Amino acid sequence: MPNSASNIMISVVICTYNRSELLSHCLRSLAEQTLSKQLYEIIIADNNSHDDTRLIAEEFTRKESNIRICYEERRGANHARNTGVGFARGEYVAFIDDDAIAYSDWLSNILNYIRRHRDVVVFGGPYDAYSLVPTPEWFPPEYGILYLGDCERPLEIGKEWLAGTNLIVKKDVFSRIGGFQEKLGAVENGVFYYGEETRLLVDLSECGYSVCYVPSVRVKHLIRSDRMSLKCLLLAGYTIGRRYELTFNVNRSLLSHMLSLLAGTYVAISQMLRPVRIPFKRRLYYSFYRLYYEAGAVVEHLSTH
Repeated sequence: MPNSASNIMISVVICTYNRSELLSHCLRSLAEQTLSKQLYEIIIADNNSHDDTRLIAEEFTRKESNIRICYEERRGANHARNTGVGFARGEYVAFIDDDAIAYSDWLSNILNYIRRHRDVVVFGGPYDAYSLVPTPEWFPPEYGILYLGDCERPLEIGKEWLAGTNLIVKKDVFSRIGGFQEKLGAVENGVFYYGEETRLLVDLSECGYSVCYVPSVRVKHLIRSDRMSLKCLLLAGYTIGRRYELTFNVNRSLLSHMLSLLAGTYVAISQMLRPVRIPFKRRLYYSFYRLYYEAGAVVEHLSTH
């Protein structure tokens, strides 16, 4: 029997695009939760996939009465996420990526926290990394991991962040602030621009809401094989920088950006000169990531002002 909308506490929203095999693993982990299926639903927000995502999604809907599908033709993760929230019937929306795997007690721990802290409207937790291929020896060991300690606590937004692969927001509050910024998390000329999750937390914080960290609310997130190159890591820093002002809702002067670029140059030189024994590519990543980030911020400022 389908879930009664009055029973649903949590709507899990998964944005997906052309990753049917990964989606299948994610859905399986959500179907095997310890929480009663009467208390949660799963919304698959298909972002106009052209592989067999629809077949995989429909197969799961036949097996699981609490899974539904919605479609969003406009490319961009935030278009699909916002559309998915529009379909959600739960009081809270839990976001997870299609390349993530939820631990079996993920939703139980979410609901337990909600019941203990009805005043908290946005929270999330850590994630562990997993990969389908061996990671290179030089690869930074902290990459793909979010861990902010073992204590439940409010975060200091501006210095600490959660990720959209493990983020829970009360639905009416999410709608009140306008959801995810659709200019972020979008694809332009084949390039994906980041920052949408950070901007959501900035918007919530500026509206006076506390953002809380809950270590028991945990998932695993994939380190994709195509991200395991130095070029990819540095270019990611550049594209993140390209959306600096929109991500943090600020308008900095060109002088401010140039000073930050000089600081990035100083960091690059000093890191390269440090006498530390680490693989050379990892040293390059640590040295030049900030410089690439600041260069992206300068380029975006010059192109928009």
